[in-house]
Formats: sequence, structure tokens, C-alpha cells
Amino acid sequence: MSAHGPMTDREKQLFEAFKVALDAERAAQGKYGEMAAMADAPEIRRVFEQFQRDEAEHEEGLLRLYGDFKARFIRE
Repeated sequence: MSAHGPMTDREKQLFEAFKVALDAERAAQGKYGEMAAMADAPEIRRVFEQFQRDEAEHEEGLLRLYGDFKARFIRE
């Protein structure tokens, strides 16, 4: 990966992959939240709430990795 200068095509694909992954994590959080709200049984609701929290943690991890990756190319 180039530390400076223009990104390679592969690096551009990685940026797009981060976007796709973040979109998927956010969509999953929303879906699990909906499912938790629909669950009548408390134990099922808790499972979906935990899945939602797990997806939020995945999103946070991806955002950290994205920030590190982005810092290699964008100097503010």
C-alpha cells in the first residue's frame, strides 16, 4: 500500500469494502433491533438485543480500522 500519493486500484477496492462492511453492520443492527422489538418472549428479545450490541461492536472495530487505513492517504 502506498503511504503517500495516489491510491492503487486495490486500495480503492479496500475503501469500498469498508463502506460495504459498515453498511452491512448498520443494517444488521437495525434488523436485530426490529426483531427484538417484535419478540414477545424476554429471552428471545435479549438474544436479539445482544446480536444488535455485537453488530455495534463490529461497527466500532471497522471504524477504527477504517480510520487507520484512511490516515495513510488523507492528511488533514
